[in-house]
Amino acid sequence: MLAREDDGDELNAEFSVVSDGERLSLVLESAGGRGAGPLPRNSQYNRALTLLLRRLRDRQAVVVSGAVVSSRTAHLSEDERSIVPVPIRLADERDIDQVRRQITRASGKVGLKNGATKESNNQKRIELRLEVPGCGPDDAARLEAGLAAPSANEALVGDLLRSLKGETIRTVTGKENRILDVEDGSVLVSTDRSPEGQPVPVVDVQHGLDVLAARGTVQVSVEELGHRSAFVGAVLATLPHVTAVKSPATVTLHGSVAEPDATDVHYGELDVRAQVKVRTEQGKLRRLLADNRETAPCALCGDEFPLEFLVAAHVKKRAACTDDERRNLRDIAMLACSFGCDVLYESGWVTVDETGCIRTVDLGKLPAGSLKLRMQHLAGRRCGAHREASEPYFAWHRTTTFVGKLAD
Repeated sequence: MLAREDDGDELNAEFSVVSDGERLSLVLESAGGRGAGPLPRNSQYNRALTLLLRRLRDRQAVVVSGAVVSSRTAHLSEDERSIVPVPIRLADERDIDQVRRQITRASGKVGLKNGATKESNNQKRIELRLEVPGCGPDDAARLEAGLAAPSANEALVGDLLRSLKGETIRTVTGKENRILDVEDGSVLVSTDRSPEGQPVPVVDVQHGLDVLAARGTVQVSVEELGHRSAFVGAVLATLPHVTAVKSPATVTLHGSVAEPDATDVHYGELDVRAQVKVRTEQGKLRRLLADNRETAPCALCGDEFPLEFLVAAHVKKRAACTDDERRNLRDIAMLACSFGCDVLYESGWVTVDETGCIRTVDLGKLPAGSLKLRMQHLAGRRCGAHREASEPYFAWHRTTTFVGKLAD
């Protein structure tokens, strides 16, 4: 797969995310030689590696280890091919380009002949073993797509910040921040200590949005969001379907847009006022949940739809979830299309069994027509959202919501 920069430009550098059943790994193909087109093969290797590491940092990933995995070094031991001697906690790294140089310099030394001091090609085929919060060994395809797609881009973040210009927003702990202006890559923020305003980089807010979109929850702390974490957390709290708690200071994104809840102030009409002005811009929010893709597949029928036709539906009814379950966005929610799949699942006409296959009510009792044809299409299909971690939520649906006798 080829990654796209935040402005949409595609980089000439092929990468993939693979799984060995226990851990995910990022594989970046080597550069040099003749490519399929007019450019040399993977000519933007360094640029792509920096971009991928930055997006992994947004997901709070750790590079556990790394090695050159080219055919020319296959005879070497794992220690001799190693390029990451100690784990790299990317969230602690402000200069990602320096991390990239550290990795490529190490790869350039792999395979040197005895006595040689000059580095060989430092754009070899490499594999970086990862730990990514919210991603398990079955999520290689999802992580690969997320790394390839642009982050929550500056235009989206700028729109959000400009919509809040002149507004007083509150931090998780209740302190007032006021956005005075947004320009030149920074937002001017007034506080009690600095009423004239202090600049905050827009990229800090973008980082917070990326982490929230990737993990569903983020702690409002310097370690997670940088030195202006309180302001970034306050901005995140203005998003629709986001709730904030004080202890520990955390903002959480909830998955369902179909179940208003009286205890959740962020569900409701446009521009509801609670502690902050809430703008329920569902299209933008779904883009964040779908890793900025314009389309995504329905987890039930498998068909690809534009995001406005997909609902972030709860596998287990939200009202029945514990607080911890509500925070587990990756496993408690799935994208279901509004062309029948969402309502069929919610009403209990279809469910997902323990093997991940869709089951329906007794189709023999249904009259011929569109409904029966739709149910026949779903029966026996694999559900794209079913995995070991989400099975308990599907089990709840089978035993509490699914109705009728199984026929398919």
